[in-house]
Amino acid sequence: MDIFVKILTIVSLLTMCYQDFKERKIYLWLFFTSFLLIGYLHFNNVHLIQFFTAIGINIVITVLILTVLFIYSKFTLKKEFKKTFGMGDLFFFIIIAIGFPTATFLVLFSFSLFFSLLIYSFFKNRMKQKTVPLAGLQSLFISSVFSINWIMKLVNLYTI
Repeated sequence: MDIFVKILTIVSLLTMCYQDFKERKIYLWLFFTSFLLIGYLHFNNVHLIQFFTAIGINIVITVLILTVLFIYSKFTLKKEFKKTFGMGDLFFFIIIAIGFPTATFLVLFSFSLFFSLLIYSFFKNRMKQKTVPLAGLQSLFISSVFSINWIMKLVNLYTI
């Protein structure tokens, strides 16, 4: 069962990446599926109290990040929040927040943003649309981390 969930998780994340690059939108059912799969993997690997504590802390951190982004968008960029940050990106932030213990969440979230910046900077001149497919790039990063970690058995992402 666990291997089946892991494979579905990778497929789900890679499908999100493909859709975000192709259409700059991701189907809502795919977010929901990824939410359930990644949440299940987290829930299945920690105790109940740890699961809910991590989710609470991660959501608070996510809200703080989004608040700073909202303020920056409104006052520095002088644009509507919806024009600077997509709903798919918000949904993916929540998926990551649900999917990992706090330390792992902070590391993966930070590195996925850095990865997205590097990849976008490298390919932006070749892209038809000039918007950043953030959820797609982050899902590519997370699926890569999952794949490498599950194949090579490097570290348990849920005990960090």
